[in-house]
Amino acid sequence: MVDSAYILAPKVVHVRFEVAPAYSAFESLRELVEVNRLSGLADWVTQTAATLPLERHELTQLINQTFHALFYHVMPVMLSQTDFLGYVDTIAARDPYQLRDEMFALYSKWPEHHPDLWPPEKGELTAERLLHDEEAFMSYVGAICELGTPIDPLLLRRAFALAQDPPQMQATIVEHLRWLWKEALADEWQRIQPMLEESVAAFQRMDFSNMTGLEAARVVTTRDLSRLFEKMETFETVIFVPSAHIGPYVTLSNVGNTAYLVFGARLPRNAQIASSALSRSELLTRLNALGDDTRLRILELLTHNEELCAQDIIERLDLSQSSISRHLSQLTANGFITERRREVAKCYSLNTDRVMDTLRTLTNYLSRQ
Repeated sequence: MVDSAYILAPKVVHVRFEVAPAYSAFESLRELVEVNRLSGLADWVTQTAATLPLERHELTQLINQTFHALFYHVMPVMLSQTDFLGYVDTIAARDPYQLRDEMFALYSKWPEHHPDLWPPEKGELTAERLLHDEEAFMSYVGAICELGTPIDPLLLRRAFALAQDPPQMQATIVEHLRWLWKEALADEWQRIQPMLEESVAAFQRMDFSNMTGLEAARVVTTRDLSRLFEKMETFETVIFVPSAHIGPYVTLSNVGNTAYLVFGARLPRNAQIASSALSRSELLTRLNALGDDTRLRILELLTHNEELCAQDIIERLDLSQSSISRHLSQLTANGFITERRREVAKCYSLNTDRVMDTLRTLTNYLSRQ
């Protein structure tokens, strides 16, 4: 008798590339909130975040962190089918009470997939409880925010108060989004739109018909995103959306069976067309990661060690954990180092191929000038 195992082949998915103006704009607004946590975001992000009036900065954080499910899950369809203001107009036209209730119903279901956000000992988490129990709301939504940038408890209380008055909640969201578009996004979108369209057009010329989602992501981002795609088998369509602001990072979210992957706008490797703006943008992202003394010291350490865990790097460079985490995140996102888990620790090694590829890319770019 011969033992054998039958392994289901990875599912081939439908791959699309879209500029998705509304989705792209909301991702840029999310990055304004993450600017103090993530290094290497585009200059527009850091400059805009630094110049926003305090009240507008707090509103941006409140809306993106406590009401983000409204945009990506309650009203997802229009995100890839309209422009930013058209999407905001759609929000404004909805019944505010229904909008609020759908959002809270969605929040109450998340512990099914993320049990760490709400341990069973805290009791059943229902939409009704979230709506009327301020402490439960703050504990749960605060835990969601902790996955990214922590949020001030005062903003959580303000979000809870807005949820008690749906017309005011809706009016606050709509007014602020329109203000952000007029004061910060409109001119920037006009500048970057041609570059995003060029990136989409270049990838649309490629054949992704026989690829899994993970394989397509490797081609598009030139990175191994296995950990990000652990649940990829649930997706039937992957929509790739280029961003001029996300720097070396990627985000993956899903609406039903469709996944949206946002990546730094670039051209495919060995593209037949040449775009000075896109090539320059990708180079700036990579060189930004190298243009820092601490990050260069980390890379130097890894040239002398096959692998180091985060704690080893912290001790050798005598820096705080939060500081090292920011630098390691940027180097990992750029592909200069690779990360793996060893028991509970995160450990890193130098990716010399990425370093050499960056040098070749720089040489090729300058040779065309």
